[in-house]
Amino acid sequence: MKPSAVLRLALYRTLAVALAALTVLSAVLPAPAFAADSDQQVKKVRVGWLVNNAGFQEGTPGERLSGWGYEYLQTLSYYTKGWQYEYVSGTFTELMNMLEAGEIDLMPNISYSEEREQTLLFSSNPEGTERYYIYAKPDRDDLAKGDPQALQGLTIGCNAGVMQTIVGQQWLADQGITCTYKEIDTGGALFEALAAGEVDAIIMNDTISSPDASPMFYVGSSEYYFAVPKSRPDLMNDINAAMTAIARVNPRYNDEVKSSYSAQNSGSSSLTGPEVSWLKANGNTVTLGYLVNRLPYCTQNDDGEMEGSLTSLATTLHDKFGITVKTVAFSSNEKMVEALSDGTIDAALPFFRDYWLAEQKGVAQSNSMGTVSLTAIHVSNDLDSDLKDIACTENAIINRFELESLFPDAAVTEYPNKDEALNALRVGKAHCIVVPSTRLETIRDTYDIEDFETQELTNTAELSCMIPRGKPELLGIINKGIINAGESLSASNYSSASYSVQESDTFQFVYRNRAAIATVIICMLLTGIAILAWSLQRAQEARQKADAANAAKTAFLTRMSHDIRTPLNGILGLIEIEELKEGDMQVARESRTKARVAANHLLSLINDILEMGRIEERKVTLDHESFNLKGLCDDALVLCKLRASDRGITMLDTSEPYVVDQYMIGSPTHIRQILVNLLDNSIKYNKRGGTVTFSSTIKPLDDEHAVFCFSVSDTGIGMSPEFLKHIYEPFAQEGNDARSKFQGTGMGMPIVKSLIDMMGGTIEISSEVGVGSTFNVQIPLDIDKNPQAREGADEQAISCSLAGMNVLLAEDNELNAEIAQALLESEGIVVTRAADGKEAVELYTSRPAGSFDAILMDIMMPGMDGYEATRAIRLSEKADAADIPIIALTANAFAEDAKAAHDAGMNAHLPKPLDFNKLKNILARIKKNGTVSL
Repeated sequence: MKPSAVLRLALYRTLAVALAALTVLSAVLPAPAFAADSDQQVKKVRVGWLVNNAGFQEGTPGERLSGWGYEYLQTLSYYTKGWQYEYVSGTFTELMNMLEAGEIDLMPNISYSEEREQTLLFSSNPEGTERYYIYAKPDRDDLAKGDPQALQGLTIGCNAGVMQTIVGQQWLADQGITCTYKEIDTGGALFEALAAGEVDAIIMNDTISSPDASPMFYVGSSEYYFAVPKSRPDLMNDINAAMTAIARVNPRYNDEVKSSYSAQNSGSSSLTGPEVSWLKANGNTVTLGYLVNRLPYCTQNDDGEMEGSLTSLATTLHDKFGITVKTVAFSSNEKMVEALSDGTIDAALPFFRDYWLAEQKGVAQSNSMGTVSLTAIHVSNDLDSDLKDIACTENAIINRFELESLFPDAAVTEYPNKDEALNALRVGKAHCIVVPSTRLETIRDTYDIEDFETQELTNTAELSCMIPRGKPELLGIINKGIINAGESLSASNYSSASYSVQESDTFQFVYRNRAAIATVIICMLLTGIAILAWSLQRAQEARQKADAANAAKTAFLTRMSHDIRTPLNGILGLIEIEELKEGDMQVARESRTKARVAANHLLSLINDILEMGRIEERKVTLDHESFNLKGLCDDALVLCKLRASDRGITMLDTSEPYVVDQYMIGSPTHIRQILVNLLDNSIKYNKRGGTVTFSSTIKPLDDEHAVFCFSVSDTGIGMSPEFLKHIYEPFAQEGNDARSKFQGTGMGMPIVKSLIDMMGGTIEISSEVGVGSTFNVQIPLDIDKNPQAREGADEQAISCSLAGMNVLLAEDNELNAEIAQALLESEGIVVTRAADGKEAVELYTSRPAGSFDAILMDIMMPGMDGYEATRAIRLSEKADAADIPIIALTANAFAEDAKAAHDAGMNAHLPKPLDFNKLKNILARIKKNGTVSL
């Protein structure tokens, strides 16, 4: 290496050391705080800073920070009075724990949940929207086909406890995907694990990206907010006011700040299988055509080689992907486009990026290679007037077609060369020439333009490559080359000047300041040792917190495994007992009864988990309908008295007569769920011979509003004060043996609390171990001043024979179909089976009208699902198409699923596991009345 090069390298390293030392000193020394108003008080705001989160929050507190999350925080502080940030770094879990404990004051980018709302305040308006994807390596061609089933059996990385993981895992479950999850601490670490082959795919949001990962499947999205502890409403008031002020200035700020930092490098580190195959078929060679005399972008040098900033594309394709790149120079756009058409070259550059123009030329265009600012060379002081008469050349980068697109009101005249175009300005045939600003100095050196005005325009243009249509593999290769070349394609990065003249100055600077440089280096080494010791201490603390988090996750999975396996083991064991004592009808009856209890418990556990998940994802919708409150309470008590009687427990109702009409407006389904959960808990955790007392009343607030007040008291096992602090946490139960002894799920009280909160109500609990518990609930309701007559006929069982009915059964699961057919045929019903929605439609339309009395339709079926099949039947031209009863039989058991069935044209909705008595009742009503409705 030349001595001058060594000295230059030493200088760069020294300057870097000095800059780092100054940064450390600036972090240690106190800095004065300034405010616009001398009387304004500085408000210190401790902000959570996510480590290893490129694009969103980049850098380490105390050093240079950047990212769109950082920029948003800064903009927010511009609209608040006296805010000054103190950044506290950590993982997402660590920072959320600190936020809830009040150890930090603010966290950006937090998804809303009912649970978090208990301890946090959220901004009134969202900070933005995150989209969630499953990422994989770019060369995973099996996943690139878009079939989710290709994910079966893979190991998928995820962050623990974040919304993207919850949404992604639910999506995978909905798709029927069985896979192994590996939890990893940070977003950056997820991409690193994918690149290292530790996982096959990852669940991640769109805030950061990686060249080693491509988004393969979109799994969902959610809005995110600024969050502060509930103890800091003053900060939230400042935040809401600041966000409103920002939106008034720029309503699109949320989207723009994120997009300005969003990298376009996803999956750019490697080529896909089809791209590799294309290269193999073309001798691993790409031929680029370029225009000469277009510096600083491109030209041909004295050695016949391509020169200019766009040369970086050829260099990147070779160095990054090992592609042989040939370059061919052209003197005109026309000749280069002709070479592109006949296949002499694979791609042509540079061209103005415009989709409409590309379509007219019949070509595809690459990603942008950079934005070009434009300058007008014009004849007078009136630029607007001069821009109405523009001259250009045939071979310019910004040619006639581009100019007509940029300036639609201008008359654009094309000239053979630059000399004639400038001469047109001199003689008055034209008034303006538009050129890239980066070429202005080259034009000044070549042509005399001193007599003309020059002014930079607000218009800009983007440059790209042109590629023949129908070659997506080539387009992908070129785009990955552009992404990896990055800023090196910019015209500002090209210069043909030599820097040798500066080398002597460099040497003199190093020699004269050698003592100061040595001192800075020593200080930097000492500082580095101190920082290393501090980092090791922080790493140890982080490891301890991570171990604690892993222990909590392990305990959760252990509880879930026990809860699910216990009833399953019981059911399997009872089947074995029945097989061992085959022919013993008493044993068979007892085994079936016990198995049904275990299966109902397992179903209750699954329903509770799903219900809690829907509540956390804010998917539960409250009804607003009229209902008989007294009747609802009586129904719940009747149901629970049967369970209490089986356990030897007495139930008492000490309710007062209602002082207002018993018809109210609210969400009866969820009120019934709250009542049954509380009563069921008091029965379940009671002692034989104990009592459960229910008392209720309605307290009117005014003519239109009232409060439904009720209490449930028991003489059960009671709860300790310590446990009452955790009673609303999922899976929380008093004592380690509660699951096996009482068959509880630990989900009832979290669901009750969430539903009461959604209704704007309150719940209070008092309890004493060994004495019992009392639950006091208040729920606000509207009074129904014009109650409609309730028709209960549809809910009453109708006794009639079903023999002779003809039913079309659409069910893709063979076992489910066999069970349903056997039950139906036991009632004398003739069953015609279809394996999917398409076959059901074909069977219905191929038979005469009236061939079927009803259609039982599964929803989730391959090919055509139940909704599509129903719509197809309703739209058919058969005489009974609009009237034939269609009943949904589906595992989609929630209220919104029933609504979806109704919207698709179905008459009724029965959830699985199937209650055959309900189905018989519906079929009886069809036979008697000819129809049924949801």
